[in-house]
Amino acid sequence: MKSHGLPVIAHKELRDHFRSKKFLLIFGIFLIITIIGMATGVAEYTNNLEDYNDRQSVATDDIYPGGIGWGKPSIVTIYLGVSALIVTLGAILGIAMGFDLISKEKETKSLKILLSHPVYRDEVINGKALGGLMALAIALGITFIVTFAILLIAGIVPAGDELAKILVYGGAVFLMILSYFALSLFMSTIASDSGKALVYTLIVFVALMSLPMLINGPVMNIIIGDPPEFPQEAYMSDSAFGVVAVSSASDTPEKIIEEPNPIWEEYEREIDEYWKKRQSVTDIITLLSPTQNLEIISYTLLIPDYAAIMSSVSFRAVDDYELEDTDVFGIIIKNIIALLAFPALFLGCAYVRFMRMDIR
Repeated sequence: MKSHGLPVIAHKELRDHFRSKKFLLIFGIFLIITIIGMATGVAEYTNNLEDYNDRQSVATDDIYPGGIGWGKPSIVTIYLGVSALIVTLGAILGIAMGFDLISKEKETKSLKILLSHPVYRDEVINGKALGGLMALAIALGITFIVTFAILLIAGIVPAGDELAKILVYGGAVFLMILSYFALSLFMSTIASDSGKALVYTLIVFVALMSLPMLINGPVMNIIIGDPPEFPQEAYMSDSAFGVVAVSSASDTPEKIIEEPNPIWEEYEREIDEYWKKRQSVTDIITLLSPTQNLEIISYTLLIPDYAAIMSSVSFRAVDDYELEDTDVFGIIIKNIIALLAFPALFLGCAYVRFMRMDIR
């Protein structure tokens, strides 16, 4: 006989989330702050657009040369006002939804009663995960509908490429929140009570948020070694920078000729390789943190000049250095994959742990 426990449990969990004061409180704060941030972003965008139009009416290459910051403001920058807050509040929302899903059932002994009904174990854990996922999707969907409404009320309509960036950003926010929901759900399966599950989750959350600081300094030197030693002896010599003074005749002034200095060339090569290696290690470790991945995605999508600067594109006219949208999305593809892998990993771990759990 086929069991219909999965949709029933998922529906129950979805209903419980939207009846939970904890969920509604955090979601309410999340929504209010988003509205305030969007209103601030719209006002700033309007001012920047007016300044741009004023410059265009009197601009010449001599007065307003092309370059970073002089281009037409992008609508996607409006979301910068809420980006930083979404990272923290979104993570808290995901953690609050998942840390007691299993542990609370164990504490109240209701899990044993639930499993005494004609329902399979996998339907229980999958139903709880699916219910949480749907609650997050609905909550985030409402939030982004409100942001689009604010844009339309202000008379701002995103173009096709801007709309694509906003949608990708919204998807990345959802994956970040889902990541911490999955993490807290896993902690709920291994902890003996909800308090410990919350503590374990917060410890991991703080560690992931602090990854950039944790890997810098001595830790980074342990991983990749110490930076190349500055050639002090070459610096003190007369030809430190490869500059030689020559004179073709006694009555003519000295002529300065720059010649390459092998010591300095070797040092520059080594220091360049060191920083490239350091950046590679930082990028790899950053992929482990959902919040760091979301920050990189938001900077790349919401700051028009960010992708060009990070790609080491020189400061030229705006039309010369702006990247195509495919290039921008290509930069963040690894971060999107990491955001997909993180919740998949911890949802899988939660599933395996729950299926092997001894429930007495």
